[in-house]
Amino acid sequence: MMKMGFKSVVINPEFPVNRMLNHHEEKHQACWDDLHLRMIVLEAEGHKPWYHVSIDSVEIWLEVRNWIKQAIEETIGREIDIVVSATHSHNCPCMTTDYAWIRFVIEKIRENVGTIEMTEYKEVTYSYQYRYFNKIGDSREADMKHKAVHLYAETLSLYGDGERRITFLIHNCHPTILALWESDFTSEYPGYCIRKLSEAHPGEFFTFLLGPAGDISPHFVRKNKEYEEILRLGDLLTAEFERQLSHQENREPVNAFRYREQMIKVEKGDPVSMGTAYLPPAERLTEQEKKTLEQRYLNPRRFGERQLEPMEITDESMFSQLILNENYSIIFEPHELYSEFYGAVNKQTTTLATISNGFDHYVTGMYLNHITMHTFSEFGPQMKRDMWELLGKWSLQEEAEF
Repeated sequence: MMKMGFKSVVINPEFPVNRMLNHHEEKHQACWDDLHLRMIVLEAEGHKPWYHVSIDSVEIWLEVRNWIKQAIEETIGREIDIVVSATHSHNCPCMTTDYAWIRFVIEKIRENVGTIEMTEYKEVTYSYQYRYFNKIGDSREADMKHKAVHLYAETLSLYGDGERRITFLIHNCHPTILALWESDFTSEYPGYCIRKLSEAHPGEFFTFLLGPAGDISPHFVRKNKEYEEILRLGDLLTAEFERQLSHQENREPVNAFRYREQMIKVEKGDPVSMGTAYLPPAERLTEQEKKTLEQRYLNPRRFGERQLEPMEITDESMFSQLILNENYSIIFEPHELYSEFYGAVNKQTTTLATISNGFDHYVTGMYLNHITMHTFSEFGPQMKRDMWELLGKWSLQEEAEF
């Protein structure tokens, strides 16, 4: 027996708010389309209810996740497990520098979380599918010589007593089709795909997870940076999701529901020395690598142009895992992982979801052999190895009790 519930809430700004990372301290309010927070509740017998909250935002810091968890527990009067994810849509209000906006979103959660209708099902099953998909994004390397290998569109659908009720849509491409900081707020391609699929499948609930997209963007796939391009590329991805939804004949039972969390120590270091430790000889550098080296060597810090907020100064990262059965789980983590991190897991049994339960720096691949715009990371090689090892173990569900 399992209960499932869900609710979507419009969170269009009701007052002027900061743009992403308070760019030029500009306030904005108008939206191209509706922004949402989406809540899913799964409650298996003998377990705390598990909440997934998705917010149209570029970021969700761990401290904000903790505030959301506290707000829900105070409202419903129960302890919960929770994952809070950002869609990572860049043209959204700032969840870092605008505390009035953060309070607004949390109040919307308080107002609505108690109204989620839970339905009990005798049998809950799932269908998971994935396929290579590069029609809306590819490698963001400007020299075009480093094509991405791991590019996936994925669907995870939950069925209650034979009816499809909830679907997680997953893709690992930055939602940055529209020009940044110049346009009205938008939920970008994640919101568009959800809207189209919700219209096509009334009564079903859709939400979005971002896969490892640190090196993947629409920059060299999009034809322009206009809003209409979101619709064009969004239609391509929606068609792929529809294709997967139409082939869900084989489903497996959700019979080993588990959730766990683990903190990993954030290894700090000097980004320049770490980034230049294994540089190739100068004569082997491409022109793009030379430009990147010049830019990043002089300005290695990601947010060096402003003072960091207290919530951004972290020394640990939270990794969490939702296990449905011995053959499938979702691993949630907070970093902007490069797509190479798909290589740490068994793709047939594991979904990787980033920008979840926190927001932290880019993490380049373990075996990257060329310079990228994120080579000069603040994280050292030991942390990368620890992350890679943890993802591999959790993909195999080691140390998971059934």
